[in-house]
Amino acid sequence: MIKLFRKHKQNSLTKGKVVNYFKYAIGEIILVVIGILIALYINNWNSKRIEKRTAISIYKNIKRQTKMDKNAISLGLKHNQFLSEKFEYGAQIIEENDRAKTDTLLEIELILVEHSDIDINSNIYQNLINSGESKLLKNRIIMEEIQKLEGTYISINRMEKIHYETIQNNIAPYLLKAIKIHDKSARNINIVFGIDFQNYFYSTLLISSQKDLLYNQAIKQIEIITGLIDKEIKQ
Repeated sequence: MIKLFRKHKQNSLTKGKVVNYFKYAIGEIILVVIGILIALYINNWNSKRIEKRTAISIYKNIKRQTKMDKNAISLGLKHNQFLSEKFEYGAQIIEENDRAKTDTLLEIELILVEHSDIDINSNIYQNLINSGESKLLKNRIIMEEIQKLEGTYISINRMEKIHYETIQNNIAPYLLKAIKIHDKSARNINIVFGIDFQNYFYSTLLISSQKDLLYNQAIKQIEIITGLIDKEIKQ
C-alpha cells in the first residue's frame, strides 16, 4: 500500500513538472515571437527612415535642377521680351515711313538675327524611371508635373529651332541684301523701309509671343513642382 502511495505521489510530481515545463516553454516562445516582431518593426522603421532620407535627397536634387532651369528660362524670357519691344518699334517706324529714324531702324533690323535660345536638355523624369528612384517618391503628382514640365521643354526647344531656322533661311540672307554689315548703312533705303522687313518683324513677333507663353508656362510649372517638394520635405 505504501509503495502504491509513493508511486502515485511520484507520478503527480512528474506531471506537475511537465505542466510547469510547458508553461515555461510557451512563455519562452512568446518572448521569442515578441522579440522577432520588435526586430521586424525596428528593421521596417529603419528601412522607411532610410527611404525617407533618400527620397528627400532626390527631391532636393530635382529642386536644384529645376531652379537652374528656371534661372535660364527667366533670362531667356527677359531677352525675348527685350527683342520683342525692339521689333514692335521697328515695325512701327516702317509703318509710319519715318525716314528720320533710318539709323534706328537699321540697328533694329540688324538684331533680327538675335533670338533667345535656352535649349534645355532635361531628362529628370526618364532618369527617375530608369534608376528606379521614382518608386521612392510617394507623391505621384510631383512625377506627373515633372513629366508635364519636360513636355513644355520639348515645345520650347521646337519653337526655338523654328525661330533659328527662320533667321538662317529667310532673315539673314535678306539682311545682307539690304544692309552693309561693316558700317550698318543701307544698300537700298526702299528695301529697309519695305513691306518685307515689316513682315519679318511681325513673323518674328509671332514666334516670340509663342516662346513667351512657353517660357512663362515652364516657370509656373517649376514653381508648382518646387512648392510640392517643399511640402514633402517638411513632412
